[in-house]
Parts: sequence; C-alpha cells; structure tokens
Amino acid sequence: MRDGMPGADREPLTLRRAAGWALVAGLCVAAAVAVVAVLTRSFDDTDWRVIASSLGFSVFAGAAAAGAAVRLRPEAWAEPLGGACVAASAAAYGLLLGGLWVATDADGLWRAFGIAALAALWTSHAALVLRSRRPDDGALVRRLARLSIVSLGVEAGAGVLALLGLLDDVDAEPAARVLAALVVVTVLSTSLPPVLRKLARRAGAPMATPLPTGRSRLAGEVAEVADRLEAMELPPAARAEIARLRRLARDAGA
Repeated sequence: MRDGMPGADREPLTLRRAAGWALVAGLCVAAAVAVVAVLTRSFDDTDWRVIASSLGFSVFAGAAAAGAAVRLRPEAWAEPLGGACVAASAAAYGLLLGGLWVATDADGLWRAFGIAALAALWTSHAALVLRSRRPDDGALVRRLARLSIVSLGVEAGAGVLALLGLLDDVDAEPAARVLAALVVVTVLSTSLPPVLRKLARRAGAPMATPLPTGRSRLAGEVAEVADRLEAMELPPAARAEIARLRRLARDAGA
C-alpha cells in the first residue's frame, strides 16, 4: 500500500531496521565462527558453510533493505523495483542455503543462485542510485545515474547468459575485456554523482536549470524537504506525513 496510511510507511521502515540488525548479526556470527576455528585449528566444511551462510545473510539482507527503502518514493517505478529487489534477494539467499546445506553438488542449483544473486545485485544498485536522486540534479548527474544502471545491467545480463550456457561459443578474451571496461564505467558513473553534488553545493551553483516560479518551484522545494526528512530517524507517524508531502509534490508537478 502507498496510500499514506501509517501502516504503509511503517512496513518499509521496519524492514530497513530489521535488515540493519540482520547485517550486524550475520557479520558477528561469521566472525565468531572464524575466530573459534582459528583458535582451535579445526576449520572444516561445517565452519565454512556457517561463515558463508552468515555472510550471505548480511549481503542479501542489505540488498533487500535497498529495495524496501526505495518503495517509499512516489514514482511509479519505485514499488515494482523495490519488490523485485526484495524478492531476488530472498531467492538468492534461499538458493545459497540450499546449495551449502542440502545439495552441495547440484550444478543447476548453483546456477540458479548465481542468476538470483545477479538480479539482486542489479536491482539493489538501481534502487540505491534512483533513491539518491535530488530535484536539483543537473543533466550530467542524471545521465551518469542512468549510465551506471545500464552498464551494470549489461554486466549482470552477460553473467546470466553465461550461467545459462548461452555464451559458450563466444570468444572469452574480447568479451572479458569489454566486461572489464564496463565495470570501470559502472564504478566511475556510480561514484561521480555524489562528488558532483557536493562540489556544486560548496560552489553555491545550481546543478540544474532553476525551476520555474509558481507551483512547479514549490513542488520541487516540497520534494527536497521530504528527501531531507526521509534521511532522518523518525517515528512511523512522521513517515506518514513524509508520504503526504511527496504526494502533494507529485500532484503539483514535481
């Protein structure tokens, strides 16, 4: 639900907090098992499985948190993207557990895990990039954000095709070079927008053409206020008010 009711805003907030604690718990369990195994000099398959399960829990809980957070945005794409991210993350972790503890030699299971993990990686990345957008982002920042999402999508798609065995006849060396170049593009296009935003704020220069006066300008300012409030730790009732602010901004043309 995205109707501004308190329950609609409490659900994403609860998921994000739960994911944060899951991240802490997973890292602590993995570290504890590793310390005990090192001190007792008794690393075995069970130890590695526990560590991998705990780390996987942390990684995919964090990915799911990105999907849960982006669902707070009012855009039409927000809820489908967030839902896909949460679903892919849950599927990837379930398949990881199955591969580690149930059918360790099942090649098909590990291929399915790889596909789900790539889907979780791409959707969580897209959720983080899109959620970080600001009303005053300039054309360059917006293009870099799109480039970041597209380039990682190409890499993830290539990985899925490889896991499905559809790239077996492709020359590996040039394909690897292209993918390596895309990785560089993804890293650069993901890391530049936050830097450019900070530079623009310090210089006191707008990063986009000023909004027109009237309702559109007011809508943009309301959306900015909602973005700043969303980054704060607020009770569910306040989250409901943020959702109302976003609806007002959207209806006014932000």
